[in-house]
Amino acid sequence: MSSSWAAALEVVAAARVTLVLGATDTGKSTLVTRLAGALAGAGHAVGVVDADLGQSDVGPPTTVGLGRVRAPIQRLAEAELVALEFLGVTSPACCMRQTAGSTARLVRRAQAIGCERVLVDTSGLVAGAFGHALKRLKLDAVRPDALVALQHADECEPILREYAGGPIVVRLPAARTARRSAVARRQARQQALQAHLRGAVPVTLDLGRVATRAAPTGRGPAVTEAEGLLVGLGGHDGCTLGLGWVSAVDTARARLTVATRVEAETITWVAIGRERYRSG
Repeated sequence: MSSSWAAALEVVAAARVTLVLGATDTGKSTLVTRLAGALAGAGHAVGVVDADLGQSDVGPPTTVGLGRVRAPIQRLAEAELVALEFLGVTSPACCMRQTAGSTARLVRRAQAIGCERVLVDTSGLVAGAFGHALKRLKLDAVRPDALVALQHADECEPILREYAGGPIVVRLPAARTARRSAVARRQARQQALQAHLRGAVPVTLDLGRVATRAAPTGRGPAVTEAEGLLVGLGGHDGCTLGLGWVSAVDTARARLTVATRVEAETITWVAIGRERYRSG
């Protein structure tokens, strides 16, 4: 065990909420996986909130997901999925406040179900005005006890300086991993969506019974323009039950046909996202 890993684990083991920062391909998800497994192996009740909309491991892309870790795991996707919040896009730059709000709500939910330690995995957007604004919104909403920053050089320092004297900060060198191209990231995103929707069957929703809404990112496409788009499907408690994609729109009879794995009778609302689903 390296001294830097031991220092990070010691801080995280004492913190109720830890948020992990870092640019794209710095090893954030790998680090969160190791930390969550180590904490669970030591007897802690561990929750992980995955706030990376484009490359989510806990739940599908376009969502913020909450997972529970009960034992050491090899991949973050092995966490037990507890809750989702559908935002309908894959870029947090399109919905910074909504992403921060969803992240904070799922952190509170993790604590409400008894998770003593909560780890927050974030997107790789840290540079520039958008990156700084997004991370400030998340940090102000989540109010973590500890920050772990993975850096090649000092790319997270402008953010960390704003919170000097606040959360405990641990700085770690970025992992030496190969950088993925934009094409590879899109392919990974599509594969994750296909895995989530594998086994989906057509469900026809009566829009007189099932409410339609735009995704939390704001005004989205109208129902008449929804064919081929990803949607979030929810129940009476307001929580996202899962995703689907619109295969047909029948405006004359006010019906929407969605391919999904969510049980039809549990659906009380459908949120129309902005991302188009490619099934092949």
